[in-house]
Amino acid sequence: MGDVATDVTARFRYNAAMPIAAFVALCGTVPLTVAGWPFAFVLLIPFAVLVWGWRAGVDVRGGRLVVRWPVGSRTIEPADIRGFTITHRRVSAVLADDRAVWLPAVPGTRVPVLAEALGLRVAGAPAAAEADDEGPGEPAEQAADTAADEVTASDEATASDEATVSDEGAASDDDAAPATGAGARPSTPAR
Repeated sequence: MGDVATDVTARFRYNAAMPIAAFVALCGTVPLTVAGWPFAFVLLIPFAVLVWGWRAGVDVRGGRLVVRWPVGSRTIEPADIRGFTITHRRVSAVLADDRAVWLPAVPGTRVPVLAEALGLRVAGAPAAAEADDEGPGEPAEQAADTAADEVTASDEATASDEATVSDEGAASDDDAAPATGAGARPSTPAR
């Protein structure tokens, strides 16, 4: 059993306030059962929320996605996942057979973290090999120095271009009509 807890790479759960609030609601509904047995079904609602908040979630264990529901769980291999969809604040994993499996407790903002834990690549995110644009024989330090020199040179060129534009703009401001800013109103002749 000790091995199971150590191989969890990522864990997504609902906020702990959910099962705590459900427990408080469960305690609050107990007097209804004392009032009469017909009200006993009311206990099922906070109990179901308590179990849902305690158990539901997603784990990445041993490189596999484990989706946990209040009753049961499902293990999905990363090779079976074709992508993720986010609809109405719900994240689903799209499988190879075009079925979607809802991932409880995974917010849309955490999909890149989930994909990285599974070893998948999110569209639009640079891969590690693409982010490293070094030549085959070029050392990393030399590449970093070259990149820093290029950035500094382009910043200096931009600064000199801006100075030239502002100098030209100052000379031509006398000839042009006054500009209207975001909060300024164009002047109109009074009647």
